[in-house]
Amino acid sequence: MKKLIALLCLISFVFIAFAQEPVAVTLKVKGDVELMRNNERSAIVTGASLQNSDELESSADSYAALKFVDGSSVVKLFPNSVLVINTEKSNEKLNKRSYLKSGNVWSKVMKKTGTFEIETPTTVVSVKGTEFKVGVEDDGSTQVITFSGEVIMRNKEDNKTASVTAGNKGRSTGSGEISVSETEESDVSPEDEEIIGQSTEYQTLELEMTNADGQTKTVIIKLK
Repeated sequence: MKKLIALLCLISFVFIAFAQEPVAVTLKVKGDVELMRNNERSAIVTGASLQNSDELESSADSYAALKFVDGSSVVKLFPNSVLVINTEKSNEKLNKRSYLKSGNVWSKVMKKTGTFEIETPTTVVSVKGTEFKVGVEDDGSTQVITFSGEVIMRNKEDNKTASVTAGNKGRSTGSGEISVSETEESDVSPEDEEIIGQSTEYQTLELEMTNADGQTKTVIIKLK
């Protein structure tokens, strides 16, 4: 863990010196995951840097794990999901508010590391330190499963809120009461458990950076 934090600090320093500062880095990519940046689409690989407004889209049997450069949180994008990365620096902390258009993400967030929110078409989900999963259904309804800590769900239409603590799930349609109940075994499928349990350790990162003049540079970092 100490090596990973030091590595993320190094990545952040290198990018500040050479190019637009990244906000996250992919720890692991499996299958077909695409990056949309500046209206251009490309495949993304392990060790890629992510910037604000980057959109990640995973296909069937594919997923991506990423970590924000402040070392505060890991996010895993499930198959058939679309996530837009958004952050903002405030008081030396990186506030994170990503947008889940569709599909599912799992997140593990450390305390006292800036705000962490995931917005969906109907709901804003915020935490201070927890492990949880967010899913968006076809009609935009949002479901949260909290594994540890506490998650606050807020409707985007009427601003009603609900607390979803460990061992519980919440569901919001964007307005009206947010339903909260105990998590059932069937709420987390074996496929979900496999993705959540996937290791995100790696040995080598190959990072490509581009500065304001369009010059590119590749940095290879080996982690023992």
